[in-house]
Amino acid sequence: MVEQRPARDYDIRFGHGLLKADSAKWGRYVVITTPSAWEAAKDELDHPPAGVGLNEWLDREHLIEVSDSLPDDVELVVGLGAGRALDHAKLVAHRKDVPLIQVPTVVSTGAIIHGFVANWDGRQIIGQLVVVNCEYVLVDYDIVLKAPERLNTAGLGDVLCGYAGISEWRRSAALGKTEPVDSEVTGRAEELFERIITDFPASLDEDGEMTPRSVEVIMNAVQDRDDAVVRDERAPGADHSFCFAIEIANDKYWIHGETCALGAVIIAWRTDQSPETLVGWLDMCKVLWRPSDLVITKEEFEGAIAAWPKWMGDGTEGKPASPSIVVQEPMTQEEMDGCWDWLNSN
Repeated sequence: MVEQRPARDYDIRFGHGLLKADSAKWGRYVVITTPSAWEAAKDELDHPPAGVGLNEWLDREHLIEVSDSLPDDVELVVGLGAGRALDHAKLVAHRKDVPLIQVPTVVSTGAIIHGFVANWDGRQIIGQLVVVNCEYVLVDYDIVLKAPERLNTAGLGDVLCGYAGISEWRRSAALGKTEPVDSEVTGRAEELFERIITDFPASLDEDGEMTPRSVEVIMNAVQDRDDAVVRDERAPGADHSFCFAIEIANDKYWIHGETCALGAVIIAWRTDQSPETLVGWLDMCKVLWRPSDLVITKEEFEGAIAAWPKWMGDGTEGKPASPSIVVQEPMTQEEMDGCWDWLNSN
């Protein structure tokens, strides 16, 4: 089994016109992409690919079907797009047994700096398919800045949502259930939060628009998160669990970093650990998180809250019960109503 390369060791190249220049060196290659990403970047390629595979979702049967429809006599696979396309490209590179280059069209996804591909059965992850480490990553400012702003700033939501775990630990400590928060454990995450909320606003132009520097700040934050994340049972990751719970409960997708950010705000509110602080950070970094901005109805919200404990592990189906407040103190209807009202008034 191939070992996943640490995020810190990824070769990420930044610049203008990178795709045009780099693709001039490519031989026979195929591209894995999505329709919108292909439209944004196809004209920047030096010469056309031998085949284009379009990703629709992450179910493994779909990934394999698209892979097998592409020619085998290629020298390179190129992932072009966001998380789904980049993950799909890893599987294709594995099946064709050729190198992989990743060209994100947005910088909001951990798929850029992670080699693993989850084994999705519909909307459920049931394991791991493969691990494929790319040769390098091309972050072409001209392509990334074409994307809607929220698709990039969601990457900061996917990092700042780590506030949720620390919020749970602070509450547990205040109630005497755990030891006080250990800055040796949380310090790197808190330093990363501080760097983001300082550097990203400073990177915007005079009209408040993203610049190439903004792209670097987001990409660096996503890359640095792996070393900074708090891995401690006293700081459970309910933020990411909310993202999966809402999608499974409602059988639809949202933007990952935005729903993770919303999950973190809910946890900060639920634990009474200064949710206003996190909201201020997200707004400062132009991360959308409010249900109205994400187009989440109250019915969809309540479905997510109901599914959340089981997703995290509620002691059933052979999974140990998570120490998270989500599992230990499930929301009542009155609390759901109060949370919904707070989310929509802040």
